[in-house]
Amino acid sequence: MIKVLIGIIVVAILIYIGIVAYQRYLLKQISSLVERKDQVSDLPVKNKIDEVGSLKLAGSSLEGYTKLTNDYKAVTTKRLPEIDDIAAHARQDVNDMKIFEARRGVSAMKDSLDASEAESSRINDQLANIQKVDQDHRDAVKVLRLKYQDLRKTLLSQNVALGPSIDILEDNLSKLDSDFDTFSETVDSGDHEKAQAQLQQLQSNTATLEQQIEDIPPLEDRLTNVFPGQLDEIQDAYEQLINHNYAFNDDNVRTELKAIKAKISENKETLGNLRLEAVQSNNESISKRIDVLYDKLQQEIDARKEVDNSFPIITDFIVHAEGQNKVLLSEVERLDQSYVFNSNEDETAQNLSSQLESIRSEHDRDTEQMTNQPVVYSDILARLKDENSQLNDIETTQAEVNQNLQALVDSEKDARRRLQQYDIEIHNIKRHVENINLPGIPNDYMDYFFVVSDEIEKASSSMNQVRINMEMINRELDMINTDLQTLTKKTTELTDNAALSELAIQYANRYRHTNEDVDAASRHAQRLFDSEHRYDQSLETISAALDKVEPGSVENITENYYQQKHTEY
Repeated sequence: MIKVLIGIIVVAILIYIGIVAYQRYLLKQISSLVERKDQVSDLPVKNKIDEVGSLKLAGSSLEGYTKLTNDYKAVTTKRLPEIDDIAAHARQDVNDMKIFEARRGVSAMKDSLDASEAESSRINDQLANIQKVDQDHRDAVKVLRLKYQDLRKTLLSQNVALGPSIDILEDNLSKLDSDFDTFSETVDSGDHEKAQAQLQQLQSNTATLEQQIEDIPPLEDRLTNVFPGQLDEIQDAYEQLINHNYAFNDDNVRTELKAIKAKISENKETLGNLRLEAVQSNNESISKRIDVLYDKLQQEIDARKEVDNSFPIITDFIVHAEGQNKVLLSEVERLDQSYVFNSNEDETAQNLSSQLESIRSEHDRDTEQMTNQPVVYSDILARLKDENSQLNDIETTQAEVNQNLQALVDSEKDARRRLQQYDIEIHNIKRHVENINLPGIPNDYMDYFFVVSDEIEKASSSMNQVRINMEMINRELDMINTDLQTLTKKTTELTDNAALSELAIQYANRYRHTNEDVDAASRHAQRLFDSEHRYDQSLETISAALDKVEPGSVENITENYYQQKHTEY
């Protein structure tokens, strides 16, 4: 029982100690929050309000300042005293052991104090911003005042470089001065919002004016110095070229010079109106037109150099080509008496002659023009290039015709050689057939022999004409060559069939008295040989009979025959 009582007492003591400790904690928090509240009261916002209040404000700036002042009064006269009341009640609650009420009071103090600090900070920042804007505007007044002084000096020093735009630039600067005065008055009045809008417009207009002052001199320089200098140079060069017998196609140089000068004057007016993009575009157009004139003159100057260099070369080329063609025509005329021209070499040579006459006529006209009157050298150069191309083609064609003519002569030599060879071959065939002493010659063989013989006679006759057609003769010789090969083959077959038939009939004699079939075949084969002169059938007949009585005998006879054969056919 005593232990239980002691335990209860101990617990009660511990609870009491805890409550006392928590009371001290809450009181400490309350004191800390009161110190924070005092610090808010000591913030330099009041001084900032006084400083801004000393400024001369107007318009929205004044309205903003007034609102900030009222907001600050609400903090100092309402929110901060409320925090003191909450702190007093919280301390009382702690002393009265109203722990939970005291905790809510501390929490309320924190929330109100956080809001008061944030509001004070906002008010302070906005007051500082009013001071900054005011100072920025006053600094801008100083900067712009100096800048306009410098711009006026620049306009004065660059009066010439700015050309016709100087008047409107000075007017624009005067307008900026007037706007600047208005801006200064607004700054002095303290209407920051209005002053800011005016400042932005001033800065934009000032930047535009500065850019114009930077951009105008090179534009003016081109219009006043560069372009006129180029036009004078073109004018002088043109007159010199005319005096040296130059001419131009569609000669519009003087007219174009006058038109460009008018365009320059017109563009100066555009520059005077500060339409700089239009001036730049017009300058580019003028520059291109001037470049066209430069190119026009330079083209003729360059052409003159090429003409002076190329003209004598083409003259010599023409003389050379004419000489070559004269020789070619003479050769054509000589060979025309002996040959038929299948590739129209005579017409080609005449056409080349006509073409050379045309080139010569054109070249002589250019020679006369360059001697006696102004000429367009670029046109002459173009004709020289065309003449050179034509002469190269003529030279190539002359070489081809010469080759064709020489080919005719060479072809005739080859044709006579071939004809002689074929004549020898057919005589050799005739002599061979006569020498093998056959009882007769087959009609089909004789017919083919005489066909080939007649072909040779015909080719010989063609070769002996006054004017020979080598194309036709070569076709005839090619046909003879083919037919002669066939005749040679027929002659060989005739020779071999006759010889083998005779050998086989002689070999069959050993069986004629013992074999009726061989006897009958032998008599039939002899009749085909002696009377009908069908040697191939004779050989076929006797070979069939022999192969029946002695297989392989005909093969042996044939093999021995070819081993012992020494004739060509």
